[in-house]
Amino acid sequence: MQNNVRRFLAIAFLFVSAASTRAQKVQFSADMQLRNGSGSTQTVKLFVGDMRARLDRAGTESEAGGIGSLIIDFQNQFIFLLIPSSKTYLQVEGSVGTSFYQGAWMFRPGTPKYPCNAWVREADQRGISLRCQAAGQDTVNGRVTQKWDATTSSNDRGHGTLWYDPDLNFIVKVLRVSKNGIESGYEIQNVNAGTQPPSLFEVPNTYRKFTLPKLFDVLTGIGEW
Repeated sequence: MQNNVRRFLAIAFLFVSAASTRAQKVQFSADMQLRNGSGSTQTVKLFVGDMRARLDRAGTESEAGGIGSLIIDFQNQFIFLLIPSSKTYLQVEGSVGTSFYQGAWMFRPGTPKYPCNAWVREADQRGISLRCQAAGQDTVNGRVTQKWDATTSSNDRGHGTLWYDPDLNFIVKVLRVSKNGIESGYEIQNVNAGTQPPSLFEVPNTYRKFTLPKLFDVLTGIGEW
């Protein structure tokens, strides 16, 4: 369970920075299928609203301490972690500039004409020479996208591809291939564009609030609700 929680939080914090980009305000819901280097996959439900976003992980109602949903309120700079099994939630305060608000380029690029630009800058900061080239138009799950291929100048590194959806201003698919041929990445599926219900981004009034020390105790198995 703890591995699932860590994975969900990693997904969530990567997405937080992306959805906060204000250049494009398209609202939608979708399934996000994630694939790790071991070949296993996980699907989370994604909702993008007006300055709010939500990620849902299925099958957590009976999972003790399992984080089932994460709600992000960009206007007030709050993150809410919801745990269905105990009907409790954790509220985390943030601000622009903290670590989980960085890297908006990973999903929703600040320069839509060149969605790879920030990937190249990030690689450069890590001492990696990354070349990203347009590879024409492609279709992903029925949506027209722009395909971009990324390669490095070193033979001992992998390569990757991203698919950018200009209508959503969102990178809907990423495929990474390591030097050993191991694939990982994510894909956005079943996109439904449209206004999302405000209630999706509110903490249920039946949930009670708890603190970070309590969350740590529960996730490490040394505490109880």
